[in-house]
Amino acid sequence: MQIVINGSFWPQPSVGIGQYLHHLLPWLHRLAPQHRYAMLLPAGAALPAAPVGIETITVKISGPRQIAKVIFEQIAVPAIAARLARNGQPTVIFVPYFAPPLRSRLPVVTTIGDLIPLLLPAYRGSWLVRAYMALARRAALRSTHVMTFSNFSRSAILNYLGLPPERVTVAYLAAGEQYRPAADRAAAQALVAARYGVHPPFIYYVGGLDERKNLPTLLRAFALVRNRHQRVTLAIAGRALGRDPRLFPDIDALIADLDLGAAVRRIDVPVADGPLLYQACTIFAYPSRYEGFGLPPLEAMACGAPVIVSDASSLPEVTGAAAIRIAPDDIAGWATAINRLLEDEALRDDLSTRGLARAASFSYQRTAETTLAVLEQVAGERAHLRKAVR
Repeated sequence: MQIVINGSFWPQPSVGIGQYLHHLLPWLHRLAPQHRYAMLLPAGAALPAAPVGIETITVKISGPRQIAKVIFEQIAVPAIAARLARNGQPTVIFVPYFAPPLRSRLPVVTTIGDLIPLLLPAYRGSWLVRAYMALARRAALRSTHVMTFSNFSRSAILNYLGLPPERVTVAYLAAGEQYRPAADRAAAQALVAARYGVHPPFIYYVGGLDERKNLPTLLRAFALVRNRHQRVTLAIAGRALGRDPRLFPDIDALIADLDLGAAVRRIDVPVADGPLLYQACTIFAYPSRYEGFGLPPLEAMACGAPVIVSDASSLPEVTGAAAIRIAPDDIAGWATAINRLLEDEALRDDLSTRGLARAASFSYQRTAETTLAVLEQVAGERAHLRKAVR
């Protein structure tokens, strides 16, 4: 079997779909080296080395970036895959994000992590974005099979896109191997203090500053916590990726309004230091209202951090009984949970132990096994259909 992969996100290993690809592809070849894997890449970007057993084919497309992107997804990927299929081997196109081709002679397996641009008003964007998503939605209906990252997202896909249940499969994500507890937690905390000026005890948040992430609830709860715990700090990693106030609330203004300027640290954390902050924090808090999966809480648990999450969307499914769950808009509830964890070391230790076990139950080997099963099933069905037609 040949698997032709849309590798648009391969040059971006720090973003969600890029991480997914970088973890998934090595396992695909490791589990099934008998297949041929060809990854199609847009020309022009600095390309990380491909995993062993993955052939790369660079595709040069001229024109404005957004137009070239659509041409690559809708024309180049299915056309090149069709050329590669001429040797008679069953061939499947694998598109690891929400951009399958509308027309393809070959079966297409598409990963849809979430339907946020279709379901949440603040994320619908300009008319160009809405047109692009309308195309993606129509093309997804023609995909032979759809993969997604949680049962919550699967239900959304079934309900909103109207796909039949047998064509949508869940393959959970996992924390990368670099996310593990510190060998010396005190040393990790000292390093965070030296690099970022953040001293224990501190609450940590990372995962985006856009509207659905619900940072105002965390900030208002933290203002209540500070009435009892004057020494605690809240560290917020990252910066807003845009200026639209509907999509990116002004959290700096809210920090000032709540008189938290001395207690909140805004930090930029490079990818290499991602595990370090999880390892050193006293609590990891994740108040998001909507996630297709929710990787940061899982990464935090893999590093031994006690975790509080919103009791919303996919987060209960991911964290199970290994995290404290609070309704996303319950400010008093968030403050109570944070106070309780700050004051109860035994509870923090218990959550840490449960979180480590929960995180270990997810693995990219399982993600790849499920993905391979779907790809092989789709290829087998197409091959059987061709024989029947002949």
